[in-house]
Amino acid sequence: MTKNLVTLVGQQPLTTLLSVRYLDPPEVLFVGTREWNNVSRHLQTLCGKERQVRLMEIRDPYHPGRINQQMKKKLGKLGWSPENTIFDMSGGNRPMAFGIYLLAMEGQSALVDVEFVRRRHRLRLYKMHGEHYALEEDVELPDLITIADYINAHAPGFEIDGFSRDKRGRVSSGGKFESTLHRTLEPHVDEILAGVRPGAVASQIEIDLVVRCRNNVGLIEAKTGVNKAGIDQLDTAGNPSYLGRYATKFLITGRLLPRAHKSLALAQEIRVVELPGYSHQYGIPEQEEQRLVQAVRMALGESHR
Repeated sequence: MTKNLVTLVGQQPLTTLLSVRYLDPPEVLFVGTREWNNVSRHLQTLCGKERQVRLMEIRDPYHPGRINQQMKKKLGKLGWSPENTIFDMSGGNRPMAFGIYLLAMEGQSALVDVEFVRRRHRLRLYKMHGEHYALEEDVELPDLITIADYINAHAPGFEIDGFSRDKRGRVSSGGKFESTLHRTLEPHVDEILAGVRPGAVASQIEIDLVVRCRNNVGLIEAKTGVNKAGIDQLDTAGNPSYLGRYATKFLITGRLLPRAHKSLALAQEIRVVELPGYSHQYGIPEQEEQRLVQAVRMALGESHR
């Protein structure tokens, strides 16, 4: 891909990052509002090593005509011609997307959109045919990110503490459960990290395990007890303003949860996996291991293997 890319930026950076990684343009212009300047800067840090990245702030994000004029002026200053520019509508709000659509249509430029469909990310490329846009390409995106990329796009910088330890520095009973889950899941996912503290909220949040299958990330709280602390932690970590709405949240317990706790988890879109056969001495029974692996992989868009 040799064309430059103009891409909208909103609260959720993942689709924008995937678009840049897949199209691999020599230059990128991130277009956002003052409210999401921090997201644009995070993306600039992630994408700026391989290409030249510029930022643009939309002054009035709810008037497509004004957006069109402001962007047209910016592209003129950059010297970007319509035939050498692709416009990405994945981020931003609807008026911004309409404004970018109008600009692309005027120059008969290509348009792209990244969507999250059935736990998979798809990129669709549209080109002008006559007076209308037509679908030119529809692809399921390959592996384009790591866990580090995902976290840094939302909350730059993170620490890895490993499995939980007691005051003497020894792996605690909870840490042993985390270790067992790590060992069970590792052969079946593309990536797994233990004891992750996102930089911006490291004092508030520690995620027991973070897993990835392709471009999908899962946040796991591992609990051997039956209190609702894990639900509260996942609700905070998985908040759209922290680690984004595309992260799948799991509560994996070594006990059966009370019905009230299950209902609370379901209400907060947390997937519960109960492993009542777990013990520190013998680990997880084989049948429960298979159920654990299947639950995690299917939630992250993969089949059981």
